[in-house]
Amino acid sequence: MPIPNGLSWSLKKIWQQRETLSSSGDLQQFVTAGRFRIQRMYNHLRQQGESVGWKRIVCNSHASPKSIFIVWLALQDRLATKERLRRWNVIADSVCCLCHSTDESRDHLFFACSFSADIWNQVLQRSGIHRNVGAWNDEVQWVQKASRSTRSKARMCNSLFCETVYSIWLARNSKVFSNQLDSSLSIVNRILFRVACNS
Repeated sequence: MPIPNGLSWSLKKIWQQRETLSSSGDLQQFVTAGRFRIQRMYNHLRQQGESVGWKRIVCNSHASPKSIFIVWLALQDRLATKERLRRWNVIADSVCCLCHSTDESRDHLFFACSFSADIWNQVLQRSGIHRNVGAWNDEVQWVQKASRSTRSKARMCNSLFCETVYSIWLARNSKVFSNQLDSSLSIVNRILFRVACNS
């Protein structure tokens, strides 16, 4: 049965789930010893979605909720970078305001930009992690791999990444909207302080 017109967003979602349930076949598959099992139904419905590789970065992070949200947007390439705003004809100039070298895309802003790469490098070095800073996808893969472990160092890597992305985004916004930019050292100190407080 088609979804009726005029329904709110939430009612449309409920209607879609009704269709999913009716197409799942016999409801007896969710019954054990005469009792309906919500967990079985939930697992059945949950398998409908696609799995993403970065779920541990977002779901297992001990970083602040604001930073996790910004990372979630960045992982989906949904941040309103200057390049995206130019494509929507909102602005004309899309040059990165932090390094003034090229267009500001997500991949440039997180960690191809010399300013942001310096911040991430300092955060890693001061945290005792000695590795070269790579491109956005390389850093995401590194954090994904580190997030598989439950050790405190893995949690720290995850938090460092989330807080760094958030702080770079805040620095970028501060430069765009107020023409003010803190030094990379003060940004690094704030990142390390936030991670220490959330640990």
